[in-house]
Amino acid sequence: MNLTQENKIKIVDDIMGSGKSRWAINYINSHPEKKFLCVVPFLPECERYKKETIIEMFDPKLWGTKKKSFINLIEKNDNIVTTHALIQKMDLTILELLRSRDYTLIIDECLEVLAPYKISNDDRKIIFREHLVSLDNDGFLIWNEEKNNYKGAFKEIKELCSFKSLMGFKNEDDNIAKILMWNFPVDFFKCFKDSYILTYLWNGSIQKSYFDIHSIQYEKYMLDKDGKEIIPHSRELELRKRKDRVKLLHIYEGKFNDIGNKVGKSNPLSKSWYERQIKAKNFSLLEQIKKNTENYFRTVTKSRSADNMYTVFKPFRKYIKGRLYSNCHVACNAKATNNYSQKKYLAYLINEFISPDIKHFVNHYQIEFDEDLFALSALLQWIWRSQIRNGEPIELYLPSERMRNLLLNWINEVR
Repeated sequence: MNLTQENKIKIVDDIMGSGKSRWAINYINSHPEKKFLCVVPFLPECERYKKETIIEMFDPKLWGTKKKSFINLIEKNDNIVTTHALIQKMDLTILELLRSRDYTLIIDECLEVLAPYKISNDDRKIIFREHLVSLDNDGFLIWNEEKNNYKGAFKEIKELCSFKSLMGFKNEDDNIAKILMWNFPVDFFKCFKDSYILTYLWNGSIQKSYFDIHSIQYEKYMLDKDGKEIIPHSRELELRKRKDRVKLLHIYEGKFNDIGNKVGKSNPLSKSWYERQIKAKNFSLLEQIKKNTENYFRTVTKSRSADNMYTVFKPFRKYIKGRLYSNCHVACNAKATNNYSQKKYLAYLINEFISPDIKHFVNHYQIEFDEDLFALSALLQWIWRSQIRNGEPIELYLPSERMRNLLLNWINEVR
């Protein structure tokens, strides 16, 4: 898919704690003549940008709904800082407004740009068999113009089709898409002459695959050794920065890890593995994970509940939570927040994989997705919610053999 794009997007790919957000704020302060749209993961980061920039920045919460407030701010050509959650509610009105302005875009952490669209198999077949939609040559769902007066149950699909926000693919002998994928509107990235995305391990991100699918051009940068300027990405400098941090990581090696060892084709502690235990009513392994985690905090770290944090997939928290750590569950996809920067002792009780539907979708476009790098990125982002972000050492219980080896390989590359 060839898209008109004047400038390549700058990917600032640098390790957590390197000062990417500080660089962005300094960049804004150095260019008061520009107009900025900043997109950050959470509301506290909005407050930080508003407080630390010398220009007046607004977040969309002044009146009415946030979406209406966002539109109002764009119409007034104000500097804006908002969250990932709001920007993902993009529609045709907002896209047309942004295209008419001259904003510089800064995105802190990768956006969620692909997600399976929830629709029943019966409804998926109906919209194609009734010729409400079709697929164009690039895989976008197109609403049938003859059905433009349609106001039925599939009106959301009609709206999403209006700004190319649904995709799918089909077999050659079938006219019905196998899956439907919500797709962040590609035209959004054509609304800006200057764009920056701040992240780490870009090559393992879903957004990188999304850019490759849509032929969105980008260049990789990082911060220089002083954190003041961005420079072309350097593997050598990245390894030097990494070396300063890995010495703070202390990973548990002992019998409590046995439950995460791979046997045959199984993937212990993956989401599907947890689901199988529940479906089979085999609670003994879940109870063992709970006991192991409690014993780790009680006998290995000998730590207080206030110093501990853990994660498990949300649906399984009630089976895993224990007395010494139940009050500090940190979501496995947590990014950017400083709320847990006092935590010293960690338990990461999952084995991370990409959604099978997203993997299938990306593979359809002959894009090679690095699932191990994706998992490592998620793990590192989670670890860096703790006091390691302040340069303080942490101890980690990581029972998944696969996840532990990914982290150890990342550490050993600089030893």
